Amino acid sequence: MQLMSREMNRFVLASLELNLTFHCNLACEYCFVHNRSPEDRMDFVTAAKAIDLLLTQGYPNVTITLIGGEPLLEFELIQKIVPYALENAQKRNIAVEWAVTTNGTLINEAMLAFFSKYRINLLLSLDGGPETHDRYRKTKNGEGTWQQIVALIPLLRQYQGWLGARMTVSIEAVDSMRQDFRQLVDLGINQFIIAPAQGARLWSQEEIRRYSLGLAAIQQDYYALKEAGASLYIEEFETVIKPDGSWGCQAGATSLAVAPNGDVSPCSKLLGLTSKKGQCIIGNVHSGIDYGLLAPFQISKSRHLPQCSQCSHPCNGGCYAVNYEQTGDHFTPSEENCRFWAVHQEIARWVKIAAKDDDCSSYSNSVV
Repeated sequence: MQLMSREMNRFVLASLELNLTFHCNLACEYCFVHNRSPEDRMDFVTAAKAIDLLLTQGYPNVTITLIGGEPLLEFELIQKIVPYALENAQKRNIAVEWAVTTNGTLINEAMLAFFSKYRINLLLSLDGGPETHDRYRKTKNGEGTWQQIVALIPLLRQYQGWLGARMTVSIEAVDSMRQDFRQLVDLGINQFIIAPAQGARLWSQEEIRRYSLGLAAIQQDYYALKEAGASLYIEEFETVIKPDGSWGCQAGATSLAVAPNGDVSPCSKLLGLTSKKGQCIIGNVHSGIDYGLLAPFQISKSRHLPQCSQCSHPCNGGCYAVNYEQTGDHFTPSEENCRFWAVHQEIARWVKIAAKDDDCSSYSNSVV
């Protein structure tokens, strides 16, 4: 216990991902959760222990992400989790911020009223127009879901002040990115997370170049729409990305993920891997956690490979899960990760310049 206490004192936990279920009512081919059983569901005792783990760290502002699978399949559990977390956080003077990403197909007014009561906004997984979205986001019967989600948007507007979408770009949709973005804006979406679908298959250098062109075009439209008075926000278009000397994201550094059975890992994408080694399980909320196993995720520049020091786009190592799938090691950046980092770094650097570059060719040539 003394050893665990010392390890906990070195580890600052500020964010927790609760994987309420690995089950989903859709069958998206690019999902990062591989080969999991619909029976993998979290119970309240497990959720409460995970929340206690977060709140007893003493960090004043924490984030709890409700994730899956499809988290709204466990709405009854969510109705218990949220009051429990807020009540116990209030006792410790801790502020809790919530994040919920949903495919949107299960949303109803009772859910929206609950989330509105607790000031929790839903982020929709919406990949673009009907052709793009329905290419992968289908029911288990093979039916598209775009129209079903779009029909719910007026109801969503009644309960939350902004409409956010995670727009996942598949290789097949890379040439329609700009059109997909505009279609979502026309629906009333005003906050975006735009990211490539990694893991299903490798992106070629040419495909990543086309992705960079699409993102630059979206950036042009973004600034033009804002100048015309549209209320839009895309963080990466507002913030210059600068390597801070660390390696990897916050997974295992200030953030942990909990599986439905209570297993603890640095992040949910790692939990979605089929390899036990890849999942990096450091313990279970029921039986204890070995915080010492997080040490590799808390080492900074010592993880940089020798060749990385010569790179013109120094990065932070990329996604641990994608690295493991493509290189067999969490800390060896895949070439794909490196190229996507270069794209997003250049996008941030080109902020206003790219907005004035009509064909984006000079931008594209500078990235890949």
